[in-house]
Amino acid sequence: MKNAHLRTGKLQFIKVLRDTATDVTLHLDRLVAERAAEGGSAQCHLLSVIGNDQEVAAIAAAIADEARFYATAPALDRLMISLGKDPEVFRASINIPGRRRPLRHLIAISAELARTRIGGDPRARRTILVESDPTFLLYRLGARFGLPVLPEWNDWFVRMIESKNSVERLIGIGCDPVVVKGTKKRFLGWIGHALRRAVIHIPERSQGVRWQAAIAFQGAEESELTVLNT
Repeated sequence: MKNAHLRTGKLQFIKVLRDTATDVTLHLDRLVAERAAEGGSAQCHLLSVIGNDQEVAAIAAAIADEARFYATAPALDRLMISLGKDPEVFRASINIPGRRRPLRHLIAISAELARTRIGGDPRARRTILVESDPTFLLYRLGARFGLPVLPEWNDWFVRMIESKNSVERLIGIGCDPVVVKGTKKRFLGWIGHALRRAVIHIPERSQGVRWQAAIAFQGAEESELTVLNT
């Protein structure tokens, strides 16, 4: 946890009524946001904050009201963000030795990010991903759209989406998010064409397919996603 303040940000919620004012600031350890075309605000796809009971309750209520927040970090200027309609919110407690009351943890994801789950919105034209690791990227797209893909194809696939201008970096705190543009039909077309030209191939196997992707969240030990497909 050394230098944690250099890897985390702040989430601020301000609401002013006639007789009262609310000003809540929480620690922001994860953020995925997509800057709007005009550049003054951003669509938030994921945020993770830690605070006390009252602070997290206020943020949860504000998210339900489609409120706007301000996010800041050492490498990010003050940015107005909103999760938009129908976000999904998850809350939990974090018990810390020596602390009388547990901290509260809230994670919220946009409706678009929620639809990237396996089988979600198979006709989608874009996919939000929290990491840009080539193997993780290909695995998540394959799982979402049911694509017949292999981990050996990850470098080829990344070259394809880059050459087609089909991938863009997003704003991230504690992660390296991207948006990949393309439909299931388009990706299947790439795979079929590459197989016919022998750019990629299907190796002979006697065992299942093992996916191993490094997911290096900043500020945490690098972990691996390992999935065995038979």
